[in-house]
Amino acid sequence: MSGQNKYRGVAFLTKAGDGTDGLATVTLKVENAVNPSCPSTVAEVMVPPGTSVYNMLLQAFYNGDITFQASWYGQFWSHFMYSINGLEEDDKQGTYWSFEDGQGNAFDRGVDLISVYDGDTIVFRYFKYRHA
Repeated sequence: MSGQNKYRGVAFLTKAGDGTDGLATVTLKVENAVNPSCPSTVAEVMVPPGTSVYNMLLQAFYNGDITFQASWYGQFWSHFMYSINGLEEDDKQGTYWSFEDGQGNAFDRGVDLISVYDGDTIVFRYFKYRHA
């Protein structure tokens, strides 16, 4: 089940511009390193400070900024993102999604285990893995 369908009943925040009392503004970037000519997505998402990256993505979906699909992996206590904006990972092609902070530092945990705060930047990058 997609994250969007699973959380349709959750009360989401208001959209940007409806007041920001106590909310963190997080920059979300979605980039395609396999085909850099594809346009990137850049959105500002407002969430309570300390919100998980996964819940920030749900808010971005609710705002109409992105679409995504994810699977829950209980052994890691986190969702695995396998499609963003219709671009799916492909093991045969060696293409995958990674996520990192605004300085290019990859996270060592899943999207449910990373919290965001005001001024943070989260980048999801579609890339091709090359064997050494």
